[in-house]
Amino acid sequence: MVHPDSIHDDALWRPFGKLVCIENMDKRKPIARTRDELCAWFDRLPEASLCLDLAHVRQIDPTMTEAYLILRDFGNRVAEVHLSDVNAASKHEPISYGATLAYQQVAAMIPETIPVILESIVSAEFIDDEIEAAHEALATGGPRPRVRKRRSGATAKPVHA
Repeated sequence: MVHPDSIHDDALWRPFGKLVCIENMDKRKPIARTRDELCAWFDRLPEASLCLDLAHVRQIDPTMTEAYLILRDFGNRVAEVHLSDVNAASKHEPISYGATLAYQQVAAMIPETIPVILESIVSAEFIDDEIEAAHEALATGGPRPRVRKRRSGATAKPVHA
């Protein structure tokens, strides 16, 4: 998984093909936030896959129209989904009720075989609650998607008020 602003020479990345997984960006970065901006990256790296960060796309477009467009046009490229909420400073937070409602609008477009990485920062005592919130956010009426805790330990850090 790579943030596209760290790609300075496409030729170095192109040999990796679909192993290059481009993540859509949040509001802090001026690239790869929308369907059109991602299209430019996939023109440059035509075999690249996509890491769809739902919190990032919701921050860019709370209506989730961009998420719909990204999934409609690049759904076959999605290799991983990142799930959390983000605050105004683009910091990952627990999944809110508003985020749940937003994510449910596009959940059916995300293949059930795609791994989901929880990026929510919650204290250890709330991990189970956050996993349940992730299930609810991606509920489509069918089987629940596979959700993994982020290995970096981000979910085990305490939350400071």
